[in-house]
Amino acid sequence: MLNQVSQHPDFETWQRRGTVPEKTVKELCEPLKASYPSQPARFYASAILMVTYTYESWLALQQNRRRRLDGKQKWLYVVKSDAELLELSGTTFKAIQQQAQTILNQIDVEPEIQASPNAKRRKPAQKQAKSVNTASLMTRLFEAYEATDEILSRCAIAYLIKNGCKISETEEDPEAFAHRLHRKQQEIEQLEAQMSARLPKGRDLTGEEFLKTLAIATQQASESVTQAREWQAKLLTRPASLPYPILYGSSTDVLWGKTAKGRLAVSFNGISKYLKAADSDIKNWFKDNKEYPFRLYCDQRQLPFFQRFLDDWQAYRANEDTYPAGLLTLSSAMLTWREGEGNGDPWNVNHLTLHCSFDTRLMTAEGTLQVQQEKLAKAIRNRTLETSDHELTEHQQKFHQRNASTLRRLTNLPHRPSRKPYQGNPEILVGLSLGLANPVTAAVVNASTGDVLSYRTPRTLLGDRYHLLNCQRQQQQQNALQRHKNQKRGVAYQPSESELGQYLDRLLAKAIIQLAQIHQAGSIVIPNLTHLRELLASEITARAEQKSSLVEIQNKYAKEYRQAIHRWSYNRLIDSIRGKGQQLGIIVESGFQPLQGTHKEQAKDMAIAAYHARTIATK
Repeated sequence: MLNQVSQHPDFETWQRRGTVPEKTVKELCEPLKASYPSQPARFYASAILMVTYTYESWLALQQNRRRRLDGKQKWLYVVKSDAELLELSGTTFKAIQQQAQTILNQIDVEPEIQASPNAKRRKPAQKQAKSVNTASLMTRLFEAYEATDEILSRCAIAYLIKNGCKISETEEDPEAFAHRLHRKQQEIEQLEAQMSARLPKGRDLTGEEFLKTLAIATQQASESVTQAREWQAKLLTRPASLPYPILYGSSTDVLWGKTAKGRLAVSFNGISKYLKAADSDIKNWFKDNKEYPFRLYCDQRQLPFFQRFLDDWQAYRANEDTYPAGLLTLSSAMLTWREGEGNGDPWNVNHLTLHCSFDTRLMTAEGTLQVQQEKLAKAIRNRTLETSDHELTEHQQKFHQRNASTLRRLTNLPHRPSRKPYQGNPEILVGLSLGLANPVTAAVVNASTGDVLSYRTPRTLLGDRYHLLNCQRQQQQQNALQRHKNQKRGVAYQPSESELGQYLDRLLAKAIIQLAQIHQAGSIVIPNLTHLRELLASEITARAEQKSSLVEIQNKYAKEYRQAIHRWSYNRLIDSIRGKGQQLGIIVESGFQPLQGTHKEQAKDMAIAAYHARTIATK
């Protein structure tokens, strides 16, 4: 199905629109039901969801890359050195700066006049907060550049874009500017390579792709280095022997219960009747537990959540006509296989795992009330779109019947424990910066005065468990060496330290949340990592080319730094911080981490910038 979607005649239209119709994916699945008969209906539905989600994610990434590529190409087209600007304008450098200041004042004042014609001009003391929203200012500068044909104005706008929407007080360094242009070209080349990346093809479960590539590589020589690398990647890729996961997009598709001994048990709609047991003892157990054939194993950290899913399910089964299914804590689930170690049949070696997603707000009575109000507002909007009964199609009538049932059920709030909402000082923020030597550095800042109340490094955040960070670093170095040896020998196994890394991320996130609670911080400011690694990688490539003209030395220099960049799982750490903050009601903001300064200075600057941006947004 993944291959058929990319070969569909309307695929180019879907690419421009950024979405794949689920109806079309369902139509592609219908002929396959004859090829794969006697499968549970849930497997077909899960395949449709998997294909739809995969392509929607891929298309969203492609659209984002296209926007960024267009922006970088436009920046490279507009920006010129000071010497080039002087030659184009035919004036003095001071005249260019004066024109730039005039344009900057006009662009800053126009939005204020449109928003409030009687608004007073800001005082000079508010100038710092005024210049925080650089992104929107940069957009207006590009629009002004396209709208004017005057040479002096274009040169002045190019000067502002080059200097971050400001008048530079220092003279431009030609070597630094050339390095900056080269770095931008590297970023464009990386994005172009990502844009031409292959389409989603799925897993090679049968090994056909591997055997096909092996036959081609042994019978003919590669036409280019790129083709040789593609063959090498396919031949060295570890075969995916585990089947695809089964997706459950509804909270009522997962059934919860308990065994006679009090162990949590679970079952799934449309799958229980297909289960077969060969062992007599297992047969007897299935006979006594037909409704819940799976027993659940988890740790103490996860147990309260599964217990909540069970309580919700029992309350829902007892009052199916009135209980609001939309307020069940569980949102969706995924049943998947996790690869194990050892020899034997795959269903004995590997482990069946259950991944659940849920809204943390539904864990408390206050959060449940908030979700109820959101769903009620949505249902009321749907009801206002209704027309007379004779104009409704059969599908529309069913939709409005479900909507009316939803409105009726949402009036019944399930019982949840109450928790006092977190109240923090909005002027105190915890800024975070990420780095290579130290995974995270925290700064508690009183943004109204600019004073730093406290700094925290990984050593102070982890305390007695800091030795685990050194253990992880040693494991990373050892595993990197072992992976290199395995690749040379053609061994598919790749060691990993992900479990220890995940544990450390949770410890760091917990310490940061506790730091915010101690100082009664109003919010935590985390770095926006969307393009951080890409910017660092392009910077490393540009520096490597300045280091030496020899390609071998450049690759060796850049490889060492790339390994350091990708050694830390920054996204996992940020997700842990965001998740724990949401559970306690602490606001988690996002900002761009500056590339200059120490980690402590970067954390402080992020907190202050987020505070000023929030202040401007409320005016």
